[in-house]
Amino acid sequence: MPRPTSPAGRRTSPRASLRASPRASLRILGIDPGSLRLGYGVIECAGAGASTVRYVECGVISASARDGRSVRLGEIGRGLRDLIEEVRPDVVAMEEAFFGINVQSTLALGEARGVALFVASEYGLLVTGYPPATVKKTVVGHGRATKDQIGYLVRALLSLRRTPEPDAADALAIAICHARCQPTRGKSR
Repeated sequence: MPRPTSPAGRRTSPRASLRASPRASLRILGIDPGSLRLGYGVIECAGAGASTVRYVECGVISASARDGRSVRLGEIGRGLRDLIEEVRPDVVAMEEAFFGINVQSTLALGEARGVALFVASEYGLLVTGYPPATVKKTVVGHGRATKDQIGYLVRALLSLRRTPEPDAADALAIAICHARCQPTRGKSR
């Protein structure tokens, strides 16, 4: 996909084409990265300390397990670009990489995070990372929460009719964590 050019023929950021009317709220795109499935959740928050949080949408960008990792990551990257064009977030919050026992899984997670960071940077979006335990503690109240507990609390906090699938619920939890933590703008981790 070629990048847009300005009238003078210079390349411009894809973000320039996303400029929307100003919102009084902050739209947060939460990302739970993965090389097969990238969970995403979009919320809007407003008020002091993000006192009002509103659900926008959530889902999963999937790639075929039969394809090689580079093909899967490309597919996820294209899906994330399409999503950003559609939902027009102000900021991105993403789960930070954690170091597991399986080196290959840790590597794949790092590569998926890299794709998401790259796509977000193409749109000039600030990306803030949160460790899984911080997300769990912020949303559920303790750092060892299960997927079921996260899903249940996300459903309750956002007044959803049903619990989102786990990757999407995790992404919404990351967005909620960001809304509650509200780091200073201009600082990226």
